[in-house]
Amino acid sequence: MSGFDLAGLNILLLDDSRSIRQVLTTLLRGLGVTRIFESRDADEALVTARLCRPDLALVDYDLGLTSGLEAIRRFRDVSSSPDPGLPIILLAPPSLPHLARGAGAAGADAVLPRPVNAATLAMQVQQVVQAGFLRAAPPLSRTA
Repeated sequence: MSGFDLAGLNILLLDDSRSIRQVLTTLLRGLGVTRIFESRDADEALVTARLCRPDLALVDYDLGLTSGLEAIRRFRDVSSSPDPGLPIILLAPPSLPHLARGAGAAGADAVLPRPVNAATLAMQVQQVVQAGFLRAAPPLSRTA
């Protein structure tokens, strides 16, 4: 994955904890990302996504009054989401391995166990964003 530039990405962070958003922002800035948009709940995240057009969302599993899975379902809803195909990584505690199935069913592209470090965050962001770009790319035309 060398040569992939994270600096050009718009990233949306959805976490109800301000301190966790600060930690993730610090990690992302260390990876060269400069356009980071923060939200504390799903409603705010959907509005923010309409305005900032993120390339990726990092969504925490525990959002207090709701779950990250519900937030992801809302992002995938074609009737209300600004981008139902937005690549989404769910940040989840490693002690809940069953979340991978639930996350996939909700529409998450990947699950990243917490606590997160810079290397695993960079690798997962690269994989998910590149896969999203490949899905969104028009098919190559074949000429005879």
